[in-house]
Amino acid sequence: MPARVAALLEARGARNVEVTHYGEMIGGYSRLMARFDASFELDGAAESGTFVLRGDPPPGQAIIETDRTQEFELISAIASHVNTPPARFLDADGEHVGTPALVLEFSPAQSTLPWIEANGTADLPVRLAELAGALHTVPVDAIPASTPRPTTDDVLGEQIDKWRRTADGHVEALPIFHYMAGWLDAHRPLPVPLGLVHNDFSSANMLVDENGDLVIVDLELATVGDPRQDLGYFKAYAQAVPPDLIDADPEGFCARYRELTGYDEGQLNPAVVAYFSVAGVIDVVSQLMASGAALARGEASGSLIAYNSDNILFGHAAWMAATEALEAALDGGT
Repeated sequence: MPARVAALLEARGARNVEVTHYGEMIGGYSRLMARFDASFELDGAAESGTFVLRGDPPPGQAIIETDRTQEFELISAIASHVNTPPARFLDADGEHVGTPALVLEFSPAQSTLPWIEANGTADLPVRLAELAGALHTVPVDAIPASTPRPTTDDVLGEQIDKWRRTADGHVEALPIFHYMAGWLDAHRPLPVPLGLVHNDFSSANMLVDENGDLVIVDLELATVGDPRQDLGYFKAYAQAVPPDLIDADPEGFCARYRELTGYDEGQLNPAVVAYFSVAGVIDVVSQLMASGAALARGEASGSLIAYNSDNILFGHAAWMAATEALEAALDGGT
């Protein structure tokens, strides 16, 4: 693999490439990950450092299907707007490393949950609002055309319809998905402008750097849509993997986020975040359901695919609890 990685860098214009200390990284969930050190010359300048190779697993074993070229183009386009490790090299079809892959600069930042265990949540709720604000205010015209966009003006309606399409395309009946679609349709919040949506915005995809700022990684599921999906997804994920940084100070979080995005209180408040804790999970859920269906049909294999069926069952209970709680809040006029 060091020789393959060196060949990739050389094919992208690097010279005098030396790759050392290549080794697999644990923790990569949807993609294969490796870390290596490299020194090379590029565009007349000498470089050396640590890098991450991020590639696709073998066919039939991925828990989600995403595109490395699309991810590379997006990271390259938003690097000046968002705190995320820069993308450096792309092997679009796997010619050099054997699978479609991209090379990122390695971030020395610490994983969020160990950082919290050692330091507490500190001001991370505000930092989370700032990270979300930076991500969601990336100019839409700066986002590459390869990033999926809504096909209609009814952005939220298109997302809600994914619940129905996911149910209709599955290998067995999913009545709870149709129920959720109907409930979400009947309780829509005020609209907001289009923005970049991470679609897996959770503590698992965040690091804390030396300044205490949050770093976002794994933009493979990103789309253009309603940015509030990310806030709801964070809350939904935090139910299974606490702490919920939004819940630590919901009003303060919402106020800082509104300040950065220009939303008004009707467009973003704790009740709206709770609404999107259901509405905001469908992109990931639809991918997990698709891989589960492929497993049931004998078209895929892998223990991670089977393991994630339990996450969906947890989701069923969480979605019902969220809608019941929000219904009570709405009935109470709050």
